[in-house]
Amino acid sequence: MSITLRLRNLATGDLLLGEFEDVEQARAWLTERPHDMEVVGVATAIDDGIADELRKAMRPLDAGEQARGRALDEARLQRMRDEITRQQQTFEAEAAAARAAVVDADPDSPMTIAYDRRDGLAHADPADTREIPQLVHDAVLAWVAERDGWVHPRGARVARATVTVWPRAVPSGDEADRCHPGGQFEVEPGLD
Repeated sequence: MSITLRLRNLATGDLLLGEFEDVEQARAWLTERPHDMEVVGVATAIDDGIADELRKAMRPLDAGEQARGRALDEARLQRMRDEITRQQQTFEAEAAAARAAVVDADPDSPMTIAYDRRDGLAHADPADTREIPQLVHDAVLAWVAERDGWVHPRGARVARATVTVWPRAVPSGDEADRCHPGGQFEVEPGLD
């Protein structure tokens, strides 16, 4: 039965594979394990008893090897921390750019509004910081009231909705087009 060990060169940090024809060859290599070569695991499936036997046969790391191993681990962790920090900074920069784009956006551009029967109205897009004008507020409530009329005969009411609304002039000039088609709503049982 051949055995493959996962190894790390403690001088360079390189990850390697050590392949052995059988348990005896692996045990002999582990007993005389080369300096600065750390065994990090077994790459092949082996019996727990054989794994324990090989672990006991392995020459332990000396103090210098342990220190180099810790230094490699700390350097790897620092690279991971740096990458997480870089990703977070990128995310924050993209979020700030999205907020700035909304602030700089055409004030006539449509607003997507989230309605909740208990919590009222809010922007569905958290990056949209424009004030919700009374015109939009009234249009969303009228849209919800119309859907309430549809579901009241079944003993339900609109609980939540998402509606896209023109905040100023309606491009078609028809007030009936203020709310875009395709708004969505959820119902809950019970009437007001």
